[in-house]
Amino acid sequence: LSPLVQDAQRFIMYHKGVIEGHPLQTYASALLFSPTGSLIRRIFQHEEPKQITIKPALSDNWSACLQILEGHSSSVNSVVFSPDLARLASVSYNRTVKIWDASSGACLQTLD
Repeated sequence: LSPLVQDAQRFIMYHKGVIEGHPLQTYASALLFSPTGSLIRRIFQHEEPKQITIKPALSDNWSACLQILEGHSSSVNSVVFSPDLARLASVSYNRTVKIWDASSGACLQTLD
């Protein structure tokens, strides 16, 4: 994939919650909280709110973390991928199992 497409994918996955829940905040916050070296941030830098003069200190590049799966009410003690790598299962200390879509991060099922 081209560097721009890869960066756009990272941008969307990292800011997924903001984009889904508050799409108008994409320019106001998602750009500001993207790495300074992000192609998307550099392309749309002119869209950043001018009234925000103190900006957060960020790294130049995206972190190695691709996605954070949230939903367990207790700490997770085990994670395993399906043989086809399409799903993963996580088990928490309260014995709750969650099945996740590995691409989107969506919780597909919860087993209590």
